[in-house]
Amino acid sequence: MKKLFTKSYNLTAPGGDNYELKEARTSLLCVEKGWHLIKVTAKAKNANQKNSTDDDDLRMALNGYELGKYEIPQGQEHYKGFDNASSWNGATLKGNSKTVYSFFYATQVGDNQLQFYADGKPYLDSIEFYQLSSNEIFKLTDLKPSNTDDVDRNGIPCISFIFIGPQPKVFEITTSAQSGKQKNNTDGDNLKVLLNGEIIQNKEASTSDKYKNFYFAGDQLQGSANTLTLGADHFVSLENSVEIWYDQSPTIHQIEIEFSENYTNLSGFSDSATQKDFIYLSLHAFVHLMQVSRRKYTANFMQNAISQNPKNLIFGNRSTLAKLIKKDEEYQKILQQIGNEINNGQLSGEIFTGSTPENTLIFDSGDLSSAIHGIKKIGYIAKKVDKSNYSVEINLYDIYDFDPNNVDYSVYPKEELVILADKGESFGVVKNFEILIKIHETL
Repeated sequence: MKKLFTKSYNLTAPGGDNYELKEARTSLLCVEKGWHLIKVTAKAKNANQKNSTDDDDLRMALNGYELGKYEIPQGQEHYKGFDNASSWNGATLKGNSKTVYSFFYATQVGDNQLQFYADGKPYLDSIEFYQLSSNEIFKLTDLKPSNTDDVDRNGIPCISFIFIGPQPKVFEITTSAQSGKQKNNTDGDNLKVLLNGEIIQNKEASTSDKYKNFYFAGDQLQGSANTLTLGADHFVSLENSVEIWYDQSPTIHQIEIEFSENYTNLSGFSDSATQKDFIYLSLHAFVHLMQVSRRKYTANFMQNAISQNPKNLIFGNRSTLAKLIKKDEEYQKILQQIGNEINNGQLSGEIFTGSTPENTLIFDSGDLSSAIHGIKKIGYIAKKVDKSNYSVEINLYDIYDFDPNNVDYSVYPKEELVILADKGESFGVVKNFEILIKIHETL
């Protein structure tokens, strides 16, 4: 596992109601595709600890994607996304520290934006960022709670694992716990495991109000170790989570995670919401790849398309986009078609392109090839300035859309992304918008 970034923030949020903690916004660069890990440690107090009526809470978003939407919240307060495995809820943490391991599969090289949203004054300790090697098995060993004060029978969350992308092959946890008698205490050690927010029940104590929610119960284990293994069939969504809550002092001897790099294709995601999230995350990663590759317009147009309210875009004659078009070989075909109309006595009009190979316009240079998918219509007005020259105002129109049958894959970055974007149009993830480029020319 290769460390790519680490920072100790030691940051207490300034306070407020459900606001972005802008000081914690972090850019994380993936230099290769594959599995990556974001490790975040933070704390949050409950209202009593603050002599207040409001708890402290903290939650994360990755590339604008709100984490935890597929979970069943289990904490004491179900408040605006602050009660899932990827968040820190003061009501349940009671001032204790919790570490969230977020594993995500990067489909493209590029930058990723990690954002935090706070309620009250939670404390952000640190952020670490790693790249996992191919077929790497992630392991943690010998973990014990650092604080057992104010622990109740519900337990306190201490560590969680988020998986965004291909489902893990195996998640395995081995834990031992002592009984109250072994500890000369009235309360034994217990450990609760939640899968996507749902408590994994202790089948040996299914009728016990005290132990049924703790898969590892000290009064049963009597100091011995037991192992819980979750296979790939347990992870059924685009985003999956495993969260661990402790009561007293159980010992986690080992957590071992094996990963897969093969997405179940879109048809494997049974609900449209999951498919939409998959498409959004993949196309957001593509935007950052294009930014790193310095394809400005390709990145900007896709970002506009996946935004909630995309705008129609207009570019003037002096814009960089217009200058790029004038340099492209395809521009001469535009001028030739307009020139033919003028020679036939038509000084204004519209030319609809794409009906024949001769009038189809697809740019072939760098950023243009993947930003503008083809000019749909040419509008022009020509004025004669002397015996042989015309001043022409040209409007080039395109509709930003994706049709896998009409894309030249020799110039577009990825065939899979075109198919994905086309699918995204049907789900409303990718919205169409108009592009107008205004050009002045003398013919």
